[in-house]
Amino acid sequence: MKDVRRILACVGAAVLMCLIVSGAAYAGKTITVAVGGDIPTMKMKDSSGALTGFEIDMVKAIASEAGFQVKFVEVPWKNLYNDLNAGKYDAVVASVSITSGKKNRFGISEPYFSTGQVLVVPKSKANLSVNGRNIGVFKLSQTADKVRRSGANLTYFTAQETEQAFRDLAKGNVDGVLCDAPVALGYVSGKYSGKFCLSSDSCILDPSLKKEDYGIVCKKGNSEVLGMINKGLAAVKSKDTDDKIMAKWFRDTMVATASGQSSGSMFASEIPTGAQNSPVSPK
Repeated sequence: MKDVRRILACVGAAVLMCLIVSGAAYAGKTITVAVGGDIPTMKMKDSSGALTGFEIDMVKAIASEAGFQVKFVEVPWKNLYNDLNAGKYDAVVASVSITSGKKNRFGISEPYFSTGQVLVVPKSKANLSVNGRNIGVFKLSQTADKVRRSGANLTYFTAQETEQAFRDLAKGNVDGVLCDAPVALGYVSGKYSGKFCLSSDSCILDPSLKKEDYGIVCKKGNSEVLGMINKGLAAVKSKDTDDKIMAKWFRDTMVATASGQSSGSMFASEIPTGAQNSPVSPK
């Protein structure tokens, strides 16, 4: 019995030593993180041209907790994942939903954000049904399929055409844009403040539709980087740092209703329904 205990103690010590060595190996090391095009509130640039937003702050907090430095690089949407697999950077943060298909192709962190899709419309059309309307979408999703089955015509935009989609909405080329809650809040309260609002159509605001999580993407098999990211993320969550960052970027976001009144403070993660805009196919 004593021999068994000695063996278990030695194994435990060896595992602990490996974890310590692995953590020490990354202490002070720089991990390069690629970000795609601007997603209002999630990733954008301030007046000085510096990267800012919820995802930028989250990655910085994760790096601080895990003990590594972070370097951001901006990469066109279309190159994000090919360049990741080519080893040009270590990770991608671009509001990517976690799906089984992506897990088969990449290493994906634990969730750092949960969201759903909502419909942005001109204030004058807030109470109109989607039936017979032309609705812009970024990819097929549970919510988009329900919109289609409700009689809407779908116009597809790619992730890099997000700004174009909202320009088309402003011009009346589409009647609404179905997108991630953070994107919706960014456009409703930002550049198009006072012009757009969230649709009141119950078809869209259906709490039974599935929410999706965002994860940080690494090259398949890069367990070292993925492990450090998950380690930092766990610490961020345990200290409620993620809630503080959420409050910074979303607590004061006021979403206008059709009547022109505010619906009050709203976190993107509290808005019901399904999938989110991502340059990566869910399959």
